[in-house]
Amino acid sequence: MKFKKPGLRIVKTFFAVSLACLISYLRAVESLPFYSAIAAIICLKEGVEETKQIGINRIFGTILGGICGLIYLLIIPKNALPYALELIIISFLAAFNIWLMSMLNKPKAITIMAIVFLSITINHGKETTLPFIFAFSRMLDTMIGVIIAIFINMLDFKKINKYNLKCQKNKND
Repeated sequence: MKFKKPGLRIVKTFFAVSLACLISYLRAVESLPFYSAIAAIICLKEGVEETKQIGINRIFGTILGGICGLIYLLIIPKNALPYALELIIISFLAAFNIWLMSMLNKPKAITIMAIVFLSITINHGKETTLPFIFAFSRMLDTMIGVIIAIFINMLDFKKINKYNLKCQKNKND
């Protein structure tokens, strides 16, 4: 294995994940920085435009998945059904939501919509908060990661690095 310095995308990912996690952590007791970190990692791509496009699809999918998850939680209260039956219903609804997203011609938002829906419906059984708060918090945590990834990717790290090298060179002179 040959040692090499981390590339720019790795450095940007570090900053995006750190910032997204910190903001999510500071936001509220109901926050789960894990979802912000995932969103930041998935959205941060090499180019700003690609990051924005993924971010837009991710926000669209997050909102739809969150709303569908919330509707499920409002219709079927936690512990109302045997857990195995609930998992089968959730799986069916995930597939149904994927079908709806494909009819809306949003194929790039399907994956995140399904992930957000599943994270809300499956994980809610362990939560003590109201369904609305839980669903909203999951959507907000994800959006924090998306927005931070777009922001970090818009920063010109190459200019920052050149500036730092120039400052170090001037100090050594």
